[in-house]
Amino acid sequence: MIKKILKRFLQAIGLVFALIAIYLLVNFKHTAAFPRIISAFYSKEFCSCFFVTEGTVDECHNFARQWVPIQSFQLDQEKRSVTVKGMFVTTTAKYTGDRYGCVLDPWQ
Repeated sequence: MIKKILKRFLQAIGLVFALIAIYLLVNFKHTAAFPRIISAFYSKEFCSCFFVTEGTVDECHNFARQWVPIQSFQLDQEKRSVTVKGMFVTTTAKYTGDRYGCVLDPWQ
């Protein structure tokens, strides 16, 4: 009886993984963009918080924080830029002025 239950459980887990794989293949264009979104969001939001609204570093880290952790963070106050690496993708946001605020550098 236990073998039968275990067999059904493993089949259900296999089916779930197969459905997830199919979903990822069908939506590859969208799921491939996800790693870029993590670093882009963090760098843009931190830049806007720090240079536009003039928040503190701690406030801006809390403002830009996500459930996916970032790998590295670099704030350059002289160049007025923020560089973030998250999910192996590096993104830089620069403060351009009062009119446009912070903008992302083009993807590299």
